[in-house]
Amino acid sequence: MGISISLENRRKLMIDPSLFAKKPRALVEEIEEYRKETARLGRIYDLHRQLGATLDLDSMIEAFSLWLIPVMPHNLVAYRRFGRRLHTACSCHGPDRQLLQEMAQELMRHPIHDKNSGELPTVGRFYHLWPLDPDHDDCLLVIHPCPELSTAPFLDLEEEVLAELRGPLERAMAYEDLYDQARRDALTGLVNRRVFEERAAMEIANANRHGQPLALACLDLDHFKAINDRLGHGEGDVVLQTVSQTFTRIVRDSDLLARVGGDEFAMILPNTSLENANLLMERLCGAVRALDIRAPDSAPLGVSVGLAQWRSNASLAEWWESADAALYRAKAMGRSRVCH
Repeated sequence: MGISISLENRRKLMIDPSLFAKKPRALVEEIEEYRKETARLGRIYDLHRQLGATLDLDSMIEAFSLWLIPVMPHNLVAYRRFGRRLHTACSCHGPDRQLLQEMAQELMRHPIHDKNSGELPTVGRFYHLWPLDPDHDDCLLVIHPCPELSTAPFLDLEEEVLAELRGPLERAMAYEDLYDQARRDALTGLVNRRVFEERAAMEIANANRHGQPLALACLDLDHFKAINDRLGHGEGDVVLQTVSQTFTRIVRDSDLLARVGGDEFAMILPNTSLENANLLMERLCGAVRALDIRAPDSAPLGVSVGLAQWRSNASLAEWWESADAALYRAKAMGRSRVCH
């Protein structure tokens, strides 16, 4: 005797009546589709959960890189909004790390109008680059070692993930804007001394961990007081802005430049030997001289620089004192020069 199940009872048992009309193979295929969709949504949920636990862009890119590892092995993930600094998460160390970061800087130097990919033969890597917004201001870069990852996984990544990234990245960007306003010098836009000291501790830790050289520069403008006294503080403010812009054009994105006093600046140069730091500071001195700014009956504006290499057994205060002592020697030897 057959068993009859009413439509009402089927509803109570939460059984879809249409399933009774399906063949077993079709039913298995549909269940498999449900399983894939559930897994996809689970991955997206996990991504949002990890991104939601962060506020700043550096941590967010790091979280995305960790999430991406099971999907595709990679060496570097980078994000940039055009005109802003680059945010990276890199799994390499030493010279390879520096080289990949420099390549990321070059690949993302200009606005990205369409997705593109290619090979980086000098390091045996491949890259994929996507614009994240219609105005092409935001872009995402992944550098990886596997040529076979240039097809299906990246198509899935593009369809499933990039759209999901936009919202959290916008949130982090807005937070960073507010955060920066409190941590930047209002006149020049450079970071202030508090931020400089925080970042200095981080750079010291990185240099010790990876065995990389690290240099500190203390900079003080020459003959700036004459400009303030004879032309007024308004003109002095314009000069400080001009000098800050000149410095910013010359230093690398990885360098940390801060205004730490009235006409005093400081800079940390990661992964930079004392010799290379000296060359960069000489360029800065020449750039300030080339501005040809001077008050009436005064010598032209210049900048004196003191350099010190980080030593693993020194404190931050001792490191600063070494660079500051070199700065005073530069002043005593005639100004507008570099001493270390």
